[in-house]
Amino acid sequence: MSSKASRTINKFFWIACLLPLIWIGTQVTESANPVEYLVHATGDWAVYFLVSVLWLSPLRILLGKRSGFGWIKRLQSHRRSIGLASAFYASLHFTLHILDNPEWEILWKDLQRIYLLTGFLAFLILLILALTSSNAMVRKLGANHWKNIHRLIYFAVVLTAVHLLLNEKSSNLQALILFVPLLAAEFLRLGSWCYGYCQKER
Repeated sequence: MSSKASRTINKFFWIACLLPLIWIGTQVTESANPVEYLVHATGDWAVYFLVSVLWLSPLRILLGKRSGFGWIKRLQSHRRSIGLASAFYASLHFTLHILDNPEWEILWKDLQRIYLLTGFLAFLILLILALTSSNAMVRKLGANHWKNIHRLIYFAVVLTAVHLLLNEKSSNLQALILFVPLLAAEFLRLGSWCYGYCQKER
């Protein structure tokens, strides 16, 4: 695939990542509390994209070599865009929360609540990952250092899971549906890696 075609596909992919904003915009007028709806809707989409990007590696390892699953490898090339989409929606989520609670005293009290503190820390990690996601940052930091930084995504997903589970306005069932299958897939991925490593050592 030429670089021009790749850039074109990437643009269409980014447009697809922004489509949830249209859906959110059509629903906000029906909400009794529009700001609260926007806070939760943008937060939900930040989580959906975060979980999606973490599914890519397990799917590639478990299904990538099977017939009919070549799309998984192609989707892998958009991993960065999906991660940036998660950071984008998390930024909207955080900004809207501040606009809804603009007083510093309220924000400080919020950070003393575990579910809000974990959400804030997850947002900071996603922000760091977004700011260091470019090829230029890979070269500047060095590949190994860059990989170590981007492994923080696993801490972000754990913090996000805690954030959802402790949030009284979120559904625990939603959190379980999102994160339990992902956890199982990551264990399978780890098992596959261990099996391959042991085979090489023989």
